[in-house]
Amino acid sequence: MSTDQVSVSLAGVLDALTLVQEQLDALTESGQRIEATHREIMHRLDTIDAGQAAVTDLTPILEMILGRSIDDREIMNRQLGTIAAAIGFAHAAANGNRAPLPVAVASDPLLERFILTQPADLLSDERSLTDWRNAASVASTAELIVLLNRQYQPSPTDTPETRVLRYRLAALTRAEIKGRGAVPPAPPGTTVAVDRTTSACMIRSHELAELWRAGESAALYGEPELAGAIDLFDDVERKLRSAADEHFPPELVSLHSDLATRIEAGDRPSIGDSALASPVQRATTVEPSKDR
Repeated sequence: MSTDQVSVSLAGVLDALTLVQEQLDALTESGQRIEATHREIMHRLDTIDAGQAAVTDLTPILEMILGRSIDDREIMNRQLGTIAAAIGFAHAAANGNRAPLPVAVASDPLLERFILTQPADLLSDERSLTDWRNAASVASTAELIVLLNRQYQPSPTDTPETRVLRYRLAALTRAEIKGRGAVPPAPPGTTVAVDRTTSACMIRSHELAELWRAGESAALYGEPELAGAIDLFDDVERKLRSAADEHFPPELVSLHSDLATRIEAGDRPSIGDSALASPVQRATTVEPSKDR
């Protein structure tokens, strides 16, 4: 990792630490308000006749205060855990031990600004990143700007995994555009889609299915929500071609169509999908003497 990349990574961590400090300040103010409420309660108890004190009326207030305090502590502990993990990975990266942040850490809202502006990972051998680096290198600059805008767009059907991958791919696109001397579009303000209604999800799934049906393209490899389907299809393709010695076995045509149907229905198939394991296994063990 270059010095610039380390600097950007550490800057992202420092931004997150600043946010935690702001939240600690807010928590301190909340604690002060709670103490003021306590004093008011005690004052009321002192001034009301003991026989008429509505202790039961105060019970919900006390329970609310206690619950809020516990919730605040739990939230702060999770945030500190996220920051600690991020600092650990930044330190490891600075010492040459490269590894992406775990999804659970990278998808935390505290690191959203870092995820949006992260440096491009030009050395990863992950299939999705490798394929996209290759596809982006031969795409036109105008096409890359269009595709980067699509990658920047939060999806209503994103999972934490695809959300993290979305902005790792976007970082590569941004670096490719800058490397050509062009100016990439500015990143969005958030990684989470505002509209996540059922209708928005259905529209998104239809768009992804159409992109899948269209076949190989730069847009296909630049779409994080189809990365799992590509992994699955590539794995099955290798097995079938090895077994059948055909350029494009008919089983692949059927698989490609089935995947499109599932994507359109809202599924996001991946290489670990057990639903397709049995058909693939049968297809790769066909006897040589039988017709296909």
